[in-house]
Amino acid sequence: MMKTPAGVRMRMALSHQRNLRYVLVAACGALLFVMYLLTKTPTPYTYDKLSDEEDKRFNTQAIMDQWPGQCQIKNFEQLRRMSIVYTWVNGSQPCYRELREKAGGKHAVGGSRDREIGELMYSIRSLEKYVPWHTGQIYIVSPGHIPHWVDINNPRIKVINQDDLFQDYAKQFLPTFNTHVIEQFLYLIPGLSDIYMQVNDDYLFTKPIAPHEFFSCDGGIRLLHENGLISHTPPTPKKGIWIASVLNTQQEMDLRWGKTDRHFIKHAPFVYSRRAFERVHQIFDRPLYMTLKSKFRGKPDMNMPLLHHYYMVAQGSEELGIPVYSPPEEEMSGYKLILMQNNNIDKLKQTFGQILDGSTPYKIVALNDEYSDMRVADTALEFLNKFLPTPSSFERKPDSKPHALTVRKPGTCEVDPTVLSPFPRRVEAAPKYQVIAYRELRWVAFTNSLLRGIGFGLGAIIMYIFYLLVLRPSKAPMGSNGAYDKV
Repeated sequence: MMKTPAGVRMRMALSHQRNLRYVLVAACGALLFVMYLLTKTPTPYTYDKLSDEEDKRFNTQAIMDQWPGQCQIKNFEQLRRMSIVYTWVNGSQPCYRELREKAGGKHAVGGSRDREIGELMYSIRSLEKYVPWHTGQIYIVSPGHIPHWVDINNPRIKVINQDDLFQDYAKQFLPTFNTHVIEQFLYLIPGLSDIYMQVNDDYLFTKPIAPHEFFSCDGGIRLLHENGLISHTPPTPKKGIWIASVLNTQQEMDLRWGKTDRHFIKHAPFVYSRRAFERVHQIFDRPLYMTLKSKFRGKPDMNMPLLHHYYMVAQGSEELGIPVYSPPEEEMSGYKLILMQNNNIDKLKQTFGQILDGSTPYKIVALNDEYSDMRVADTALEFLNKFLPTPSSFERKPDSKPHALTVRKPGTCEVDPTVLSPFPRRVEAAPKYQVIAYRELRWVAFTNSLLRGIGFGLGAIIMYIFYLLVLRPSKAPMGSNGAYDKV
């Protein structure tokens, strides 16, 4: 064995190289393990398992290819997961009728529209058939009513008791039968995506709907409107409830943003931003609070679709970074309001026949319920059964166990919390497209960041060791011989 200083240095160098090789092997193994953990850890914006499975079947590019000549919508992968919110009432529930009569009588506005003929079930059938690219959550917001046909075990559909959405300051005004009030708090649904769509239960999709009906090419919201302009004059006592509420809303918007041309909003599904409603509540806090006092729709009410849409035009698009687009008239011709009245049964049958044979130009229709003659209801039901006979995946199987139809106990009409459990926590802020809860989201983000940091550190160590072993030129110690140089 060599006893010279050069020999000692050579043995130390060889030992150092062996140690570096051991460290290199260990670091590579650790890096592979970290990469394995990352594949098993969800990303911060993972949605639910069902959506992930559907993503494999519904490729984004394949969806866009169905509409040749149309643009590729920015952020469509997130927009297709938007939540859809239905508002629904079963007016045949005894407790509902009793509470309604105590609050305002049988003839208060909205009574005929609360009649239940099953429109919601057919609306969701049409949604699944003609909007197949949608993979997000569906919420049914009701006064504690649960549709008898809904599959409450389906993870993509949830029934929400509207009273649970009311903030503490507004609970004193419950119960309410005013849709202008209920729409104030829909944005507080836990798990609601930032961009969501509100659909009335009487809407039907009658033809395949492209995503471009609701979103612009830059991923923005299309604001659908009528040609008519809203007057800037205050409502007179002779005005009806709906137009009076529109004019009162116009007055408030004039005070905030000045007088400018504003169109009536089209009777169609509304695409909303949850963060926009947070700002609308901050800007119009007083008139919105005054609306809470109306048990039924009234003339002083604030119209929520108008407030949202023109907030987005005036300042919301810039504040929130969400583009908005007002399409020209020719791009908004596919919507139809069908009045179901006692004196137009023949015209109703003609319209339904055109939808059945595909000759109608309309892609979305609204069945406006304003009848007392049950022949109108029979005509509508016959059409719905012919047009949409196949149950959707959101309907329970005929042999499944039926569930409670309302959260209220028969006789006392008190709420039974075991039927629809109150929300364990409320989502107050608006992280973009969040579906999983805050706590889980934070831990997922932290775990991902930690693992990526460890992986980056291990990668740096591996590169440095590789440099020491291979790339750095070796310096032979003084007094070394040829054998050392070869080493």
